[in-house]
Amino acid sequence: MRIPNILSGKGPFFDALVYVARTTLPPRAELSKLLDRIYETRWVTNFGELHNELESKVAKESGARYAVLCANGTLALYALLKTLDFKGDVLTTPFTFPATVHSIVMAGARPVFCDIDPDDYSLDPAEVARKIGPETSAVLGVHVYGNVCDVDALDAAASPRGVPVVYDSAHAFKGEFNGRRVGSFGRAEVFSFHATKLFTTIEGGAVVTNDESIRRGVRHLINFGIKDEESVVAVGLNAKMSEFHAAVGLLNIKETDRILEKLRTLADIYRGRLERVPGIKLQKIRPGSTPTNQYMSVEIIAEDFGMDRDSLYLALKSENIVARKYFYPPAHKYECYKNESFSRVSLPNAERAAAGILCLPIYYTLDEKSVEGVCDIIASLRANAADVKKKLSSAR
Repeated sequence: MRIPNILSGKGPFFDALVYVARTTLPPRAELSKLLDRIYETRWVTNFGELHNELESKVAKESGARYAVLCANGTLALYALLKTLDFKGDVLTTPFTFPATVHSIVMAGARPVFCDIDPDDYSLDPAEVARKIGPETSAVLGVHVYGNVCDVDALDAAASPRGVPVVYDSAHAFKGEFNGRRVGSFGRAEVFSFHATKLFTTIEGGAVVTNDESIRRGVRHLINFGIKDEESVVAVGLNAKMSEFHAAVGLLNIKETDRILEKLRTLADIYRGRLERVPGIKLQKIRPGSTPTNQYMSVEIIAEDFGMDRDSLYLALKSENIVARKYFYPPAHKYECYKNESFSRVSLPNAERAAAGILCLPIYYTLDEKSVEGVCDIIASLRANAADVKKKLSSAR
């Protein structure tokens, strides 16, 4: 077994930095052909030909009747929440990306945090059922790392009270649950097509829904509230997707099945290797869920692994592996919310996950040999944990 670089000083395992994610770019020659079309028409934004073509494809791939493309996933989520005009409390998870909670606050509602399931890290339906009250206007679930959350249980908790459920599905484009595509659950779902996502338009996002009134409202809102040349029906913003971003999307969307298969292969290697390493806990995949494997998480149980998550993070960095503490801190611990009443809650499962989870490199152009190397390094660090801890302590 190789001695970790942090102990041997012989140099990192990888010659170049290996990041947690990398952008999938389309072939330049094919992109040039689409850019030629844009230059010919000079139609670069405001619902052009490429935009409309991609919008139809996103709806079809999501199993939804409608899609509305947006400039990014955050604006898409904000536009959805604002269109639905949620007032009062929105029950959601603290174990998510900042955009989830920020969108609730910016839309004028109040986040109410529920704890998570300790094994799959998604919103705990029992917590939701317990916290639903007269002021609850919605439930906002998140498909964490692309593993579909318990949509049936969330619906069962919310529907009897007349509370709608919507989803932040940023990680889950083309994920499935019991044969249904992500995009077809709840009142509506929101995707991110950011550069790190398995399907990317570089920057972009979408609201998908079966409700025509939601589609119409979001479409107005992302275009300054404009209905037609003489009517402004909402206080809107500019959140449209450009033709250039749509061009990238039209080429990348053709590759999503191939990307999903590659990510599944890499995730299987990680799982097969790391489930045997003491002190590593893997995310539980919900029965019936076909995850996207957008992220590969490991939760470090310090007493069994021999070091905590932060020590492993630093040791991996010395091998040129840039893992990510994703999501840390949990949203109720953000500095920007420290004076808000909704932040003063105890959520032990979310806090434990946030303190223990690392996301490891996984992306389309990463080769299987590199994944094996990451697994070898983690096993080596665990075998030499006591010495690694001493080395890190002396360096502080």
